[in-house]
Amino acid sequence: MKIATYNILKGGSKRVHWAKMIEEHHVDLLLVQESYHPDEHLPPMLYPEFVGKSTWEMAEKNGWGSAIFSRMGSLGAISVPSYTGWVVGASLQDTAFPGGYQEVLVFSLHAPSHNEPYHKQVNKILDKIAKIRTGRSVVIAGDFNLSVSHHADSTRPTRKQDLAIQERLKIEFGLINCWECANPNQPLAQTLRWTGNRTIPYHCDGIFVPYAWKERLVACEVLSGDGWNSLSDHNPVVATFDFANGPSKG
Repeated sequence: MKIATYNILKGGSKRVHWAKMIEEHHVDLLLVQESYHPDEHLPPMLYPEFVGKSTWEMAEKNGWGSAIFSRMGSLGAISVPSYTGWVVGASLQDTAFPGGYQEVLVFSLHAPSHNEPYHKQVNKILDKIAKIRTGRSVVIAGDFNLSVSHHADSTRPTRKQDLAIQERLKIEFGLINCWECANPNQPLAQTLRWTGNRTIPYHCDGIFVPYAWKERLVACEVLSGDGWNSLSDHNPVVATFDFANGPSKG
């Protein structure tokens, strides 16, 4: 199974982002930010098999918002108060996830600034999710607009506020950072090419899943190259799991 997160930039003007992830990269659970309505990316006439497989909300008056697509199980939309379109939630049921889960809550997150530091907004979003989940397992992925991973020798040291959020996701929510777990002690892969300086390795997009899935994590990569660079200022992050046969690593 593959889970991916991707900020597709102001709606996704070329309308190919969803199809590339689903058809070319065989993504099963896609969490998207800055996306137009799913019908714009997966027209029902062309993709009748995907009708009803997505949930989406518009962020304020932007025309775009966050979305969740799933090939698996049934998808029930969940609203996150005060963050409509910035954070979209869904209850995913009847899935093949390990650990005996009957239900997993999934959240596609795009942290806004709302005139204060991003870490304050992310903590407020996590407060909302904590109230919604009521003990249920969650998957949280998206564009946090702060560093979601840590590497001791990074040329751009992780701020203490960002480290605190990473720790909160680990301790309070019981989640692992897929990229860090699959790429231990590696320099942070760039997920955002900020227009002010495209060489700085901003690593603000991430996938966080329950700890029980750790041994099923096969790989996590940031898709890069000229083809991706022309589609968005963000790069997709894709985590691959082996739920059928267990872990492929020792």
